[in-house]
Amino acid sequence: MNPIVRAVLASSLFVSSVSFAQEAEINMQVDVDDQDMPAARIRVKTSGPDGEEGATVKVRGGGTRMDVRVTGGTTTTEHRTEQTEYVAPARERAPEPSFRDCGTGSDEGCTTRRNGQLPMDASTWRGFYQSLKSEPNEIVREEKAGKMLKRVYLTAAQFGMVLDLFPNEITRLDVAKVAVPHVVNPQHALGFSSKWNNSISGSEYTDLITE
Repeated sequence: MNPIVRAVLASSLFVSSVSFAQEAEINMQVDVDDQDMPAARIRVKTSGPDGEEGATVKVRGGGTRMDVRVTGGTTTTEHRTEQTEYVAPARERAPEPSFRDCGTGSDEGCTTRRNGQLPMDASTWRGFYQSLKSEPNEIVREEKAGKMLKRVYLTAAQFGMVLDLFPNEITRLDVAKVAVPHVVNPQHALGFSSKWNNSISGSEYTDLITE
């Protein structure tokens, strides 16, 4: 049973016994506030031979404070129990995200996700980049890039460095078509259209990166 309800019932019985002992009629009003701190207040007005009498019972936080004042020569009664204050449990703060290095210095996209995936970390990126850079044949380099870029995600900064490995603008655009869906922050790669001297290829890249 709710502690407020128990206290109210017990207090009601007490006040009722007082009024019955005096052969008085009882008129009881109960107010309950159960928002931030459970509380209840009982106001009792009785009428007897000597006029109006009163009793007040206060209940708060699971404890009871009872002040009974009765006119007509009866003794004032006080009944107190310890009051329990409700303290909300402290919320644990979420752990701060640890620093993440993508091997490109201060990279805003390093902690950004796309399709739930983070971009390559520093170790993965260095291996990926060195593998492409060490390949002398641009056609073979394009094939390598295509296979890898379908499995990994990269930041705009990493993406820009990959594009710079392909001097041929047609090949560069083909690599971009494969890589763009895996760039976690494509909005930061809009300016890379300047990597194409051919305005048609540059425009095609812009359309690709803004899709």
